[in-house]
Amino acid sequence: MKRAKTVDLMPALAMKRFYRQPKKRVGLWGTLLISNALWISAVLVLGGSLWTTTKVGTAMTEFYIKERAKWIEQDANMQKELEARNLQIARLVALQTSQSPDDVVQLANKLSGVLNSAYGDRRKFIEAALPHAIRIQVQYGIPASATISQAIYESGYGASALAKQHNNFFGIKAFSNWSGPKALMPTKDNGIPTQAHFRKYPSLGDGFQGYADFLRASGRYDRAFYMQSGVEFVGALLRAGYCPDGDYLGNIKVIMARHRLQELDNIIKAADQAPYQVAWMAKIQEKEQAKIEAMP
Repeated sequence: MKRAKTVDLMPALAMKRFYRQPKKRVGLWGTLLISNALWISAVLVLGGSLWTTTKVGTAMTEFYIKERAKWIEQDANMQKELEARNLQIARLVALQTSQSPDDVVQLANKLSGVLNSAYGDRRKFIEAALPHAIRIQVQYGIPASATISQAIYESGYGASALAKQHNNFFGIKAFSNWSGPKALMPTKDNGIPTQAHFRKYPSLGDGFQGYADFLRASGRYDRAFYMQSGVEFVGALLRAGYCPDGDYLGNIKVIMARHRLQELDNIIKAADQAPYQVAWMAKIQEKEQAKIEAMP
């Protein structure tokens, strides 16, 4: 039988390490160097951030100061422009009310509460409507607050198609007794879409005059001319059948409050300064007296 070959493992065992090699440690000086390097890096990063932040912050502050100065200047210029426009409207109103030039500035201050309550196209509409509404108040005793608030509600500050195209700001229809120009426009009757003829006017002033003529010529709205305030006037119109809209008066009150239109009722006392209204009320009283005398 052949003998197996033996291998001597002793040399390999003699070369193997039977102890752990100690870990390398950083000395005190190494620790200090690393720590200082980290601190220096942190300081540099923080300093750079602060410098950048300060620079950006300074630039933003300067930009804000410049923009704010522009805003203040623009606001001041706009305020001056509005005051000039208020004064111009006051002059027109003064002409309608026969007030002396000395009262124009005081009148402008009173009107500013109304005019400054709106902006953009809404203000432009009130500016355009105000002199005509005051004229109607003086001539016919219809409170300007009622005229303007109804025009706003009926035409959406003059933005409706009927108002823009035909200067009809009150939705006045053209019935058989109307001989002037008319326009066929879409509308709603008890919520049902339909078409109807409406009165046409050549200008805004004519449209407002047409409103006054319509009310005084009808006869059914005579009692409204007794009223001294715009709310009372519109309420009297509705009781006489002016409009079936149940929310009409509520919306009128909201518009009056939003634009402080009630102040217009205090600028001119219709009953004292409207010569037409005096004659009109005398005519109404004659009618009432005739009815009483005709009673059995």
